[in-house]
Amino acid sequence: MSKKLKHKLAGWFLRCYTRRRDLSHTVSEFKQLQNPDFRNIVIYSTTALGDFLMNTPAIHAVRVRFPDARITVVSSHKMHSYINSGTGKDWDAVIPWNGKIHGVPALVKAINAQGAPDLLLILHSRGPYDYLSAVISGARFIFSCSDTGIPGTERWLTNYLTAFHGHSVQARLDLIAPLGCQFTETSVEMHVPCGVTKTPSDCLRVGFQMGASSEERRWPVHYFVQVALALFALDKKLIIVLFGAPGEIPLGEQFLARLPTQLHHRTELLIGKTSVTELTQAVNNIDALVTGDTGTMHIALALKVPTISLFVSANPCYTGPYQNLEIHQVISGFACPLLMAPGDHEMSAVKAEPVINATIKALTK
Repeated sequence: MSKKLKHKLAGWFLRCYTRRRDLSHTVSEFKQLQNPDFRNIVIYSTTALGDFLMNTPAIHAVRVRFPDARITVVSSHKMHSYINSGTGKDWDAVIPWNGKIHGVPALVKAINAQGAPDLLLILHSRGPYDYLSAVISGARFIFSCSDTGIPGTERWLTNYLTAFHGHSVQARLDLIAPLGCQFTETSVEMHVPCGVTKTPSDCLRVGFQMGASSEERRWPVHYFVQVALALFALDKKLIIVLFGAPGEIPLGEQFLARLPTQLHHRTELLIGKTSVTELTQAVNNIDALVTGDTGTMHIALALKVPTISLFVSANPCYTGPYQNLEIHQVISGFACPLLMAPGDHEMSAVKAEPVINATIKALTK
């Protein structure tokens, strides 16, 4: 079924369910509130790791604004354990949801266990089942930053952003501004849900995140090897730490196959060996991270670990560093047919030399 048809059917169902053409009446109701004091707040963050971390500034701002509210986060099953490790801080409970239509009844039941939400925020999710479940839950007000690209879906929302071209973190802060949240210079800072400690080390440790959410965002392995060789030559004790998901194990194998055998002992292979919580702890113990636009990058940003982030198809203005910019370096490339050899990967628009120089700069600050 096409995306457009799914939204059309969702709209038809909601008109029958609510016996209304839309929820425009909630806009005027919200504007009439003198000093909102919401006690039951539900927040959807059902997509990837990086998306969740970019939501944490807004979630924290909501907690500060409504310190006595019960805040529930709806997450993916994959992220549930990680987000649940932060329960008791900026949120009080986590409900897992697979984002599918067949999971909506159980989701609504879990949400309504605490009564209908006073406020429901959709920060990162995929429609139409996010706003469908939000309306069915009986939420009084629904805010959404999840752009469906389908006209008409906004009729089921109290507040949403239109034509926003700024950073993802800022978009979510702007979405909740009508709640009366107070923002400061540190409001944009992301937070990891789990506790971390710093383990002392007698050598420099540089992390490589070679995988990415899609093939076009992966910097070629041979460039990572070139960076490693340059760093090994610079510092005889330096260690390279390879991060990644289980599906990225072949990238680690390719890396070691290209690296001289006598240097293998200076590589710590963590690809496929860590949970997200363990990954967070491991990132906290490195001195710099070389990465594409990945969840691991956002962990490093939240932990204030220096990053060298590589962007070609992704846009750093939307998802790149947005805090502590003095310790983060963005290297962008432009994939152009006239500048690339036939068959070249588009991420090869970023060459090894500027990455080497940026990494050395990060290690010598």
